Amino acid sequence: MPDSLQRTLPGTATTYDKSERGFTKIEMLLEATGGLSLSQVCAVTGLEASTIQNWVKRGWVAHPKGKKYEDIHIARILIINALKECIKLEHISLLLGFVKGSPDEAPERNIKESELFNYLCEALETLGQADDLSRNGVEAVVEKVISDYKGPTPDAIVRLRKAMTLMIFACVCTDVKRRTEAMMDRILFELDNPENVVDEAVAAASKQEPNDEDKETQETHKTVSQALREWDKNNEKESTGEPEKKPSDREQPTESAAKSLRRPWYMRKNS
Repeated sequence: MPDSLQRTLPGTATTYDKSERGFTKIEMLLEATGGLSLSQVCAVTGLEASTIQNWVKRGWVAHPKGKKYEDIHIARILIINALKECIKLEHISLLLGFVKGSPDEAPERNIKESELFNYLCEALETLGQADDLSRNGVEAVVEKVISDYKGPTPDAIVRLRKAMTLMIFACVCTDVKRRTEAMMDRILFELDNPENVVDEAVAAASKQEPNDEDKETQETHKTVSQALREWDKNNEKESTGEPEKKPSDREQPTESAAKSLRRPWYMRKNS
């Protein structure tokens, strides 16, 4: 997970600063509007209106109040949207019910969807900095993030811990899946457009600065080419009967060029 100041808010295409809590931007919108319309929710989440309406119809999201979606609706929609690529929709609904507990467990003390969403955002942010996707690593992050949670019953934090661990792995799997699909799309494009791949490779190579090894190789090629030119010149003079210059009249080759004059059999010309 890349470490940058900006993160994509789970379940949206919106970025947020890591100094903010995940639901802060949504809360600001709600305060300014008194609730979001269906079209505004679609703009935030990238979902189709029919998809959101279907979730409401199936009972996975509560009915909006006067056609206005409040924090409880939007946070739940964002959570479902963030998990839906790895977990079945009906299972997400059961998972949220598992976290919140039964209705008779002091509903006013149950964790709110917006609070759960904030925990998820904070856990993903912390996990990105820790760079440890092992089961122990994820559980350690969850333990740290939810340390301030006070549930209505002793087992509430146990349920939250289990659900958070699952949700984090689902978000990571979604990210890996999308990256994999993007890489596969790129390979398919290269298979269909091999000429573009060659052009891009040439352009990329031309922009690269030669390293020390490349410079040494270029210098060696230059020395060998110079030695070959000298050899061809002398060989041509011998074939035309031109008198050979005295050793004192010749240009003395460099040590590296002299070594290069010892040509292997496959480079010699037939006399």
